[in-house]
Amino acid sequence: MEVDHDLIKQREHEVMRRQIDQKYCGRDHCRFMLPIAITEQESKAQEHFRQLAFLSGKLGRTIVLPNVHSSHLGACRHFPFSFYYSDEWLEKNKNRGYFNYITMEDFREWIKERREYAGTAPTSQEVVVDINPDFHFLDKTDNCFKDLLDYTDRPRSRFTLEDPEMFSKRIGNYTERLLGFLGDAARNREFIGHVDGNAPPPLDVISLFYDRRFGYIEEHAVEIPLTYNDRWIQLADQIAHQLSPFVAIHWRMERLEPVDNMVPCAESLVTKVKAIEAQHDQPLKIFLLTDYPHLLRSSIAVPESMSFKLNELKQQHHDAVQHVYERLDVTVTTLQKENVPIPYDELPAEHWNIIPVPPYAKPSDSSVLGIVDKLVAMRAQYFLAGKPTVCGKSSSFTKRITVERTQAHEAGDANIILPMDIFSL
Repeated sequence: MEVDHDLIKQREHEVMRRQIDQKYCGRDHCRFMLPIAITEQESKAQEHFRQLAFLSGKLGRTIVLPNVHSSHLGACRHFPFSFYYSDEWLEKNKNRGYFNYITMEDFREWIKERREYAGTAPTSQEVVVDINPDFHFLDKTDNCFKDLLDYTDRPRSRFTLEDPEMFSKRIGNYTERLLGFLGDAARNREFIGHVDGNAPPPLDVISLFYDRRFGYIEEHAVEIPLTYNDRWIQLADQIAHQLSPFVAIHWRMERLEPVDNMVPCAESLVTKVKAIEAQHDQPLKIFLLTDYPHLLRSSIAVPESMSFKLNELKQQHHDAVQHVYERLDVTVTTLQKENVPIPYDELPAEHWNIIPVPPYAKPSDSSVLGIVDKLVAMRAQYFLAGKPTVCGKSSSFTKRITVERTQAHEAGDANIILPMDIFSL
């Protein structure tokens, strides 16, 4: 009797595959959702991630924790998910049965073991979920897993789903529509290989490119923000203790029109702070969260937002900020950079105080300032923000701070005196 060595090898590989999948997923076949790219910056991007985690659970897939950098989330970014976040939210909702997750490090090890010991790379398909066929934010995003996973016979697929904020304006249930598009039946229909009447081979990994604006999962737990890494929380605690009592002010200036509003808004802000100081019966320190350069007009200054370009800064922006620091004692953060000292000799001698924030990683990620600033603002006794379209821009950043402060105030936190107010013309 002739021994079929190929069949024996195939069965050995199948046994190894099951053992590897049991090791990493706790079941005979791993099924993953890999977020290659998630659009929008951190405050909104983490909202999208939370939606995807719950959606993955409904699909019977394990969500791979995306990497992070530059205020963005995606598989090919520089640092692990844990650089920004703790695992508190993940563990809580995993234990409630909403989803399972795997770290990027373990996911890469799973791929490595599958390739080395099970004889083949895991199967995958690139899938795009977007809101407008004319938007091409994701087309330029490279897939760093292209050579690690097997995309054979599974062409890139795209699903465009308009994204009105109001549920009443949506056609159908968006959760069900996304489950239908990302589910096994739809994925199998797009397999173009030869199967001899059999079902296509299992799709191990959905490589997802995701561009949304609003949520669709109807679970309260999905609305709870991710908890940040303890290093950022401890640093924010230290800064808040150093400043207390203080007023935190979020002033987003990018693309605010008309720009002639800037100085009158600054005047209004100073008046508002002076009124608060009168009630508090003592001068207060100011912690300023802004996309205006924290190093002002020094030789190395750049706007704090990557989308706010240096050539977009006008004289009105400069005059507005100068009006504030000439009348209030302002503190801002800046990222410590190796061999790039803070140019104190180019900054005001008083009322513009700089707190250096250690990067904790290389290459440094200036977006951690946004996380630290947000956490400090949550701890302020008073919080002000520019009125949207008049003295500021509406943002999820402001919303996150306001929600946290309001909840703390309603829970009886005596540290929060004014949860939120606006300054306007």
